[in-house]
Amino acid sequence: MPSGQVRCVSSQPFPTATEADPAVSGPLIVSADPALVDGLRRLAVVSGAVPQLVATASAARQLWAAAPVVLVGDDRAAELGTIGLPRRAAVLLVVPDAIEPAAWQQAVVIGAEGVVSVRDDRDRLVEVLGVSTEGRIEAPVLCVTGGCGGAGASVFAAALARAGLARGLSSVLVDADPWGGGADLLVGGEDVGGLRWPDLAATTGRVSAASLRAVLPVVDDLAVLSWGRGEPEPVAPGSMRSLLTAARRGHGLVVVDVPRGADDVALEALAVASTTVLVVPTGVRAVAAARTRLAALRRATVRLCLVVRTTGVAGLDGGDVADALGLPLLAQMRAERALAGWLEQGLGLPRRTRGQLASAAAITLAACAPTVATGVIGG
Repeated sequence: MPSGQVRCVSSQPFPTATEADPAVSGPLIVSADPALVDGLRRLAVVSGAVPQLVATASAARQLWAAAPVVLVGDDRAAELGTIGLPRRAAVLLVVPDAIEPAAWQQAVVIGAEGVVSVRDDRDRLVEVLGVSTEGRIEAPVLCVTGGCGGAGASVFAAALARAGLARGLSSVLVDADPWGGGADLLVGGEDVGGLRWPDLAATTGRVSAASLRAVLPVVDDLAVLSWGRGEPEPVAPGSMRSLLTAARRGHGLVVVDVPRGADDVALEALAVASTTVLVVPTGVRAVAAARTRLAALRRATVRLCLVVRTTGVAGLDGGDVADALGLPLLAQMRAERALAGWLEQGLGLPRRTRGQLASAAAITLAACAPTVATGVIGG
């Protein structure tokens, strides 16, 4: 919701330092600034979270490791940096108003992942506080994109999501290509009911993981956030961010099909991906086209790997393509002759775990997410 619309809907008292309980795993707030604490209290009510409040850094010690999220007020950052707490994930430095350069220096000292303002970053804080009511954000995001037109990236993305199901993961396939014809067609779910991007394009702020799971089409246990067949609705980057966050809380694996002409929306997915897979056929022009994308992809994502589809053209193999692009090769696969006809009939990907495509997807998933937990991450 817009920041001006956030309001307190309850007068329930906020936990005080004396009420802090190590057995309670709500978000931890470390601050004695009345204005900052009041602002966070109001946002906690909106998010549905019940946080723990401590007024001193020393009082945070017993709650530090167990809290799913830690919000440190700028009034306590210096003190916190002196008591030797272990570094941990999901720590943010919170300031009441504008973010000054000095705040980033404080964030480095306490090992915070970022700096947020109660005044200017209300939507983000509502989302962060709400994570504790649904579990940690743990599901990996794997992006798949083609090095050239017709590389088969969309098919591989669907196969990768199905490989997740075969490993017992609750998987969701996110279609980030509004001009691709719809991922629901690719998995045989054109007629399956549920909400698609045109229905969710205006979504911003915190989205319940359970609610998202409930409204998406599900095809043979695979949830799909797909585009339709009409003219695409504009989607803001914040909408992709909100829906991916909910998808990560509510599933064990998130696979995003990213178009070659990645816009700001697709860049949101690339930014949170633990691995981006570039699919490239073994052709000279295909490799040349893929090379033009490397610099932009390396800027946008933290880990870029390669899957090669061998075509019998130009005498190249996966190793040749990997050497030409300077990327680690995860898998290579031959084209499956019957697959194109199968997809053209609207039958979706074959429900099998053998074959070139399925095997390459399983190998890729094992390399990208070897220790991911099974099942649903959050409620």
